Amino acid sequence: MASTGSQASDIDEIFGFFSDGAPPTKKPRKLLPSLKTKKPRELVLVIGTGISAAVAPQVPALKSWKGLIQALLDAAIDFDLLEDEESRKFQKCLHEDKNLVHVAHDLIQKLSPRTSNVRSTFFKDCLYEVFDDLESKMEDSGKQLLQSVLHLMENGALVLTTNFDNLLELYAADQGKQLESLDLTDEKKREIQKLYENKSFLFLGCGWTVDDTTFQALFLEAVKHKSDLEHFMLVRRGDVDEFKKLRENMLDKGIKVISYGNDYADLPEYFKRLTCEISTRGRSAGMVREGQLNGSSAAHGEIRGCST
Repeated sequence: MASTGSQASDIDEIFGFFSDGAPPTKKPRKLLPSLKTKKPRELVLVIGTGISAAVAPQVPALKSWKGLIQALLDAAIDFDLLEDEESRKFQKCLHEDKNLVHVAHDLIQKLSPRTSNVRSTFFKDCLYEVFDDLESKMEDSGKQLLQSVLHLMENGALVLTTNFDNLLELYAADQGKQLESLDLTDEKKREIQKLYENKSFLFLGCGWTVDDTTFQALFLEAVKHKSDLEHFMLVRRGDVDEFKKLRENMLDKGIKVISYGNDYADLPEYFKRLTCEISTRGRSAGMVREGQLNGSSAAHGEIRGCST
């Protein structure tokens, strides 16, 4: 019987279950050295739909293009903005899994026709309906993720987002910070593309967005010939084959694809650790340049839970 008890003890130890029945702690993913050694001022963060899905995972419209389009369609139908035939056409495209980014663009154009002087605001009305009371649906781990993004901004990183929702703006306003919304004029596009000449881009949760033609023209094609700079894409691993395909495609454009884990829930903790590493290096560089003058402000801006 003694040997049986010893065997059971060995099995318990192997599988990590102790007297409290707790499972083993998940081993943190390692941070990529070429990314974690960047300083905040060297980075431009591009926020995609994956971030929104991690912040408010209970909102179907944030989880995928299909979920967003369906929610917009439902709102448009409720407001009598689509004829029955038009509604059936969009529903058919959804069920047949047509290029969802193109479907979204077609729907936006339908809800935002140009008149002589004024752009109709029906599309914005539908967005407000879809994302009503979004702030109350943010999870604590999602707020931690947005806090990490804001912390990098405070330390000098630039942040861009192509998302339809306003999660980042809502959280920033709650923290007493105002973010600016920009229309993508040709001039603004050129300004963004010029950033590739001296900044490393970090794409966060952009896995669903890479098929967007605007996204491709603005980011992927512009970065293609800047091989002297490193750029990164942080995504959920999900399907292994799809992940490998994305990694190969992006590497051809000079972008390293990195997995933060298999689930959206893995992102906040991973990105918090990454933010701590990058921000610490940024503060160290600032103190070297300016002695102790930045000490108090650096400490004041320190992210919750980071240690130096």
